[in-house]
Amino acid sequence: MALSVTVAYGLSVIGFAVGILICVRLLQTDDVDTAQGGFRYLLIIPGFAGLAYLAMTFNIGTISFGSESIVLPRYIDWLITTPALVGYVGYVAGAPRKWIGGVMAADALMILTGILATIAAPPQKWVFFVLSSFCHLSLFAVLYRVFPKYARQHRDRRSLFELLQNHVGLLWLAYPLVWAVGPSGLGYASTVGISLIIAYLDVIAKVPYVQLVWSNRTAFSSTSQAVDTEPTELSVADD
Repeated sequence: MALSVTVAYGLSVIGFAVGILICVRLLQTDDVDTAQGGFRYLLIIPGFAGLAYLAMTFNIGTISFGSESIVLPRYIDWLITTPALVGYVGYVAGAPRKWIGGVMAADALMILTGILATIAAPPQKWVFFVLSSFCHLSLFAVLYRVFPKYARQHRDRRSLFELLQNHVGLLWLAYPLVWAVGPSGLGYASTVGISLIIAYLDVIAKVPYVQLVWSNRTAFSSTSQAVDTEPTELSVADD
């Protein structure tokens, strides 16, 4: 593994450590309802990512499949943390469990089919890429079409919801494009270059995410109010 990649992975571990500290601060704060905020679940995001990048720093977990190879800790990280990222957006919106579970399942399928696209040979590689992209689009449909309907019922959470929604939505547009131009796709970029880009994207996707929650934690104050601006069926959909 190139020295630049090792250094980038090591710096990423430090970045995720900062994210862990932010989550600890959230759990210790006494100016909001930490249970209502579900802050303990946020620890999964920088915590698991930090462990994955620590393994990657020491070149642990790279597995070869014929002429292709995958950095297994990276995909395990994504399989655990990215459903948590989108699921928490749904939680902030006040969406029912069926929609939160659905968007998390779509995310997990996106990662699993992405793994298959990475290790498969053409043309199967591109079939799995299309399937992964379909899951990605399905996830976006829930994020931007379904969740906002519920977020409108929670006036104090709406600002935080929109910040997290767009943070996830805008950054995640980059991942399929990076894969497509990298060695696993069209091969226009080197393994080292793609590894550096993904390390940067992973830190930016996760650490500022928990910082946004910290900065807007008053959305979960005991005086938070909900306002129902949607038809009655949305109010009973949580059952």
